[in-house]
Amino acid sequence: MQINGQKVCLAFRRHYGTSLAKNCASASSVRQHFLDFFLSSNHKFVRSSPVVPFCDPTLAFVNAGMNQFKGVLLGRETPLHRRVVNSQKCVRVGGKHNDLNVVGTDGYHHTFFEMLGNWSFGDYFKEEACRLAWSLITGPLQINPQRLYVTYFGGNERLGLPADAECIEIWRSIGLPQERILPFGMEENFWEMGQTGPCGPCSEIHIDHTLQTGNRALSVNMGLADLTELWNIVFIQYNREEDGTVSTLPERHVDTGMGFERLVAIQQGSRSNYDTDLFTPLFDSVQKVAKCEPYGGAFSATAATYQLDTAYRIIADHSRMILACLADGMIPDQNHKLRRILRRALLISERSFCQKRLLYEIIPRVAEVLGDTYPEMQSRLPDVLQIVRHEGEVFDNLRQASSEEVKKLIKDFPHLEELDVLDSPGFVLAFEELQRHKMHFKVESSGLPIIPSDLLFKFYDTYGLDRDTLEHLACLEKLHMDLAAFEEHLRVAKRKSMVTRRNAMKLPGQEIVKLPETDTEPKYQYSYDQEAHTYRVPPVQAKILAIVVDREAVQRAEDLPEGDSVTVVLDRSNFYHESGGQEADFGVIVLASGVEMPVKGVENLQNRLLHTVSWKEGAKLSLGESVTLTVNSEARSGNILHHTSTHLLNAAVRRITEGVVYQRSSSVTSTGMKMEFGVYGQKKLDVENLERVQEVVRSAIAKAIPLNITTIDSQELLRRNQEITMVPGEVYPDRGLRLVEILHEGGDLQSRELCCGTHARNTRELEDFCLTSVKSVGRASYMVSAVAGKAAIRAQEMGRQMTEDVQGIKRDLETGKQQIEHLEARVHRLKNVLQHGFQENLIIPHTVKVSSLDILNGIAKQIRSVTRETLKEFIEIEMKNVLEDNPSDQSPFIVHFLSSASLMESVSLQKATRLCPDRPILVISLTGGEIKARCCVPEKCVTKEFTADLWLQEVSRVFKSSCAAPKGQDGNFVCNMKAKKIKLSAVDSQLETALTFARDYASRLMPR
Repeated sequence: MQINGQKVCLAFRRHYGTSLAKNCASASSVRQHFLDFFLSSNHKFVRSSPVVPFCDPTLAFVNAGMNQFKGVLLGRETPLHRRVVNSQKCVRVGGKHNDLNVVGTDGYHHTFFEMLGNWSFGDYFKEEACRLAWSLITGPLQINPQRLYVTYFGGNERLGLPADAECIEIWRSIGLPQERILPFGMEENFWEMGQTGPCGPCSEIHIDHTLQTGNRALSVNMGLADLTELWNIVFIQYNREEDGTVSTLPERHVDTGMGFERLVAIQQGSRSNYDTDLFTPLFDSVQKVAKCEPYGGAFSATAATYQLDTAYRIIADHSRMILACLADGMIPDQNHKLRRILRRALLISERSFCQKRLLYEIIPRVAEVLGDTYPEMQSRLPDVLQIVRHEGEVFDNLRQASSEEVKKLIKDFPHLEELDVLDSPGFVLAFEELQRHKMHFKVESSGLPIIPSDLLFKFYDTYGLDRDTLEHLACLEKLHMDLAAFEEHLRVAKRKSMVTRRNAMKLPGQEIVKLPETDTEPKYQYSYDQEAHTYRVPPVQAKILAIVVDREAVQRAEDLPEGDSVTVVLDRSNFYHESGGQEADFGVIVLASGVEMPVKGVENLQNRLLHTVSWKEGAKLSLGESVTLTVNSEARSGNILHHTSTHLLNAAVRRITEGVVYQRSSSVTSTGMKMEFGVYGQKKLDVENLERVQEVVRSAIAKAIPLNITTIDSQELLRRNQEITMVPGEVYPDRGLRLVEILHEGGDLQSRELCCGTHARNTRELEDFCLTSVKSVGRASYMVSAVAGKAAIRAQEMGRQMTEDVQGIKRDLETGKQQIEHLEARVHRLKNVLQHGFQENLIIPHTVKVSSLDILNGIAKQIRSVTRETLKEFIEIEMKNVLEDNPSDQSPFIVHFLSSASLMESVSLQKATRLCPDRPILVISLTGGEIKARCCVPEKCVTKEFTADLWLQEVSRVFKSSCAAPKGQDGNFVCNMKAKKIKLSAVDSQLETALTFARDYASRLMPR
């Protein structure tokens, strides 16, 4: 196929002998035609939501146009507009909608695609929806009605749902002949959001790609590539109840979806989505960079270019999906499906195109093709390429460092490398077990062997393989997963886990969740006392809704042992329960009798707050009784300061590193905070940049920036997601999202984060900030600890004092004011404080700690150098004294223990023996708890009975060591004893014995 759209159309027309639309429009104009058509029908354009489903824990990716309107369809949100149109970015790589395994093998499946759709929320219904669709298809899009078929819901007797006769009549009135209006059942023409919830019949428009003149009604929904669904129009009019029945909804909606890539292919006269201007520019770039054969469009496995063409299609498809996900803030660390796609693309780049950097060249081209419609793909392109580069380096390192067993496995089964086997320690064992058992698997109707559900669960539970890896493995091995049975295994395991957790919590959970939800709004009603620099949380009156004693719900509690744990559920509370990384509040519950019971834990069970108290003698609790809740102000104040500082720190790290930064986790307590960051970029969190980060936060505190806290819903979040910082992989509720903004007009610091924690009203309330620890916890990952408030003030003062102490030692060393021994003691003391000060509750700024240790280590090195030279002189002096005291005419040999060596970290005995070249010498030293010896015998003194090695053996036997000549030297003349660890308690006796043996041996056997 030609790249130019017009040539594609002409070639298609010549081949099929028919005419299509007069103008082969570009993909961008096709999209705009669709949007304009509905905009002219009073629809409002709503931009695509990110492919990251912020408010839906059931999805890893947005996989349909309706996802961002789920809250509206469920009745949880009020629609901003009654009529809506958009083009939604979608990803399908797992679960029910998994197109990954067929991507590249046909012309219309993709991991990333756009879904064109129009919606009516309680406005128009079936007739207008069908007429709008038909008007667009046969009007502006100019698709021949002779190529189209429509389907409708044929009814379901079990559910008591009749055939959608209204839909039949609508299509007839539009002008479709009866033979092109086809009934189908629940699977094809009844749409459901999930096991429960909104649902309804749908009507699909199918298109014949072959342009045959005959009626192909019998081929509809038969899975043929040349007769496919074009548009699905869903009529949401029912609700699926928990018992499986359906009821009528009070308000009806319309939800439609049409695959954009398929529509573009039709408009450009192509049988394949890949032969359009959405993909051909990408193929051009691949061919240009890889300098390989151009894309040939082959789909037959027998074609010579099939393998290369399939690789072209996969790399183009995956590049689009990678850019869409990364540009929307998804991080490979938090999404294994994304990481798998990325690694698969890297492998195909390397294997099929011999280009490791191919993705870096193709992704910018994707941004050119789609960037006008989705500007985030252009604006975040540098960040995307940074992440792709990082992931490529990590993957290379993993492959190089993988174990021999993994390398052997991949060598035998190369197709496994695209799985995350390198990150799964249990994969090799699981795969070996699969190979042992698969010959015994039963075969299903499709002809594929079925992996038993118990084996799947073992792979999941014992070997740690996630569901996506299992699905991918089954596909690669051409096996079938019994998903229903596997899910049942998971449900059973989860039930057991929940029971265990509930028992651990000592709560009758089913009874608790029947209670009214606890009003927790009072936890945010606190004030700041400027004089005391603390926060005051007003006491709250609450009513007891439930009392749990020893896992049993009781009406009353009294006469319990002192210190027993009792849990109470209240109708309202000012206590903060652990969430958003912030610890729960402490405090007391005051009974009407005046008895105070300490609150030692607060948990949330489906919006019911569980206050665990420590029983006090004389206390009595009854259902319905009123109590007073008092929060510990000191602990809450610490939490407020440290949670606010996490936002400032997050913003400062982003600003200073100028790269892609994402929060992995956070922990906020009354005494400090910790945050784990992933940082992609050239600027790492080294000492210099950490100092800058700290100063940005301290500057923001000094500038007294007010915090603005508002509540938004999921629709507002979708509109503003590009400017709001969120935790990748975090799921947020549809409503009640607290947006915390700290915005400095000068632009020094901009922070917008969703957060349910408690925060200061103004940054000045933090008083000060100090980074106390930064640890690397993996490639490009850092764990940062810090304090705020009075603790930070003390830490900064300690840092200044420490800096002055270190500089004082440095000055004294340079000027020689103090003796070496005293300087060494000062260095040792300060290093001990810096390294272990936390044990004495001394908090020192991390940057001061690192820089001070660097300076002190340098000073210690200088001191050691000076000391070493001095000790070398000691050895020479000691040996010269020994030789002078033992002249050769009186002492024909020397046996000596080198006492000055005990002052040194290490010693070379060669320096001692070379001072005595004219007569036999044997010296022994004790350094750092190790004993060693050396002897030298001049050639004139060597005999058969008297050699260096024979002489030294007398000593080595005492210490149970060994001896040998230095490399390349003769043991007759020189020999060393291997250093041997020795107990200090045994040194004196063994040393005396060794010296005696040495002297005796030389006296008896040395020639005179």
